[in-house]
Amino acid sequence: MRLTSAGAAGTVTGSCHLLEISGRRILVDCGLFQGGGLAALNREPFPFDAAGLDAVIATHGHLDHVGRLPVLVREGYTGRILATRATRAVTDVILQDSAKIQQEDFDRVLRRGSEDRDGGGNENSPEEPLYLPGDVPLTMALFEDVPFDRDLDLGGGVRARLRPAGHVLGSAFVEIESREGRAVCSGDLGNRENALHEDAPLPMECDAVLVESTYGNRTHRSQEAMVEEFSEVLRAAGGAGGLVMIPSFALERTQAVLYQLNRLMAADEIPRLPVYLDSPMATKMTRLYQSCAIEFREPVRSLCAGGEDPFDPPTLKIVTSARESMELNTLDGGAIVIAGSGMMTGGRIVHHLKHHLHRPEASLVIVGYQAEGTLGRRIVDGASSVRIHGADIPVRARVATINGFSAHADRDDLLAWLRGTRQAKVYMVHGEPEVMEAFGIALAASGYQAVAPERNRTYEMD
Repeated sequence: MRLTSAGAAGTVTGSCHLLEISGRRILVDCGLFQGGGLAALNREPFPFDAAGLDAVIATHGHLDHVGRLPVLVREGYTGRILATRATRAVTDVILQDSAKIQQEDFDRVLRRGSEDRDGGGNENSPEEPLYLPGDVPLTMALFEDVPFDRDLDLGGGVRARLRPAGHVLGSAFVEIESREGRAVCSGDLGNRENALHEDAPLPMECDAVLVESTYGNRTHRSQEAMVEEFSEVLRAAGGAGGLVMIPSFALERTQAVLYQLNRLMAADEIPRLPVYLDSPMATKMTRLYQSCAIEFREPVRSLCAGGEDPFDPPTLKIVTSARESMELNTLDGGAIVIAGSGMMTGGRIVHHLKHHLHRPEASLVIVGYQAEGTLGRRIVDGASSVRIHGADIPVRARVATINGFSAHADRDDLLAWLRGTRQAKVYMVHGEPEVMEAFGIALAASGYQAVAPERNRTYEMD
């Protein structure tokens, strides 16, 4: 058994792992690199022949796990992309949005370049999009729906199973068996304090396990403590009368925030401020969540099954057009705006930040991971001002970071899940170097041998 990680090796993005087992070449995820200078890695060639792969497995629909699938198809892959039904539906939305943004950004740069040339400026050509909207249907046509816990024949005596990961809608971890050994790939694992998704079951005993380590150096606050902190922030914000900005990932995080807002308003624990969902993609994801009650834990499952919508606060308003979004900047009085992108690297949240981050009465509530090099990370790290759309914006709004909303497992969750592998050799991925160093120490103390793979280097997993 051999492993080559072409992404999420030493970083929390770009997941792409090639497993070679019993002569079969199986790619687990093919995600986009995001944040800072990492985006340049998306244009590097894969360290394998795309056309020579025997199967691709998508663990879930986040962009950093599926965002390079159209590139893989462009380079000659024509085989099956195996995923749960919900992951297929989520991926379709994610890739369409990604292709659309790339096309729009390219067209915008072309227009600016044309204006520069007319004025005698720089004539350098912009980089073309990695893929276009027309590439997405070609990629989605290769998807094959796979139920949880059903054996898949990958040929050559290799079998695989997708098991619930408890991370986001449709998310799975992968168990692979062959005559040469057993391997498990975690994908992204859920937080056991998550209010929406059931906990991931323990994996099978195996020889090697590839495990995410996003929060491998810390433990999350309890769900109860997180909800109380969220309530306090919203009560204070309501009293201040300013805009409450919540940058949020369209998948899972937005739905978790809407669920808590609905529950807290119903219990009169927070003021009934107007709630604006200012993200077309998050709106689509919320509709998917409303149709997949079977994946949720109680009481969310029963609410959905009984016809109630747990993701619909009483004051919720859906913002569709860009014009409506810009009009939110003229709101007089308190309101809550949920908008993407989650790391504040683009999307509608950016213009809300430009207009309100300098206001002492405003609040910024950060409910998701902020990668190195992103605008969100600079704010979390205490920047006194940030540059947005060419202007230096002072950070005067109250900033609250609430980690308990995370859909990722923490150190204790990861160690508990790994017990099912019975001392398998651990390959740590999807984590920043200093986090993996701390997680490696915790693993060694628990008796595991741990390795942090280098990108594009091949490891013997036997």
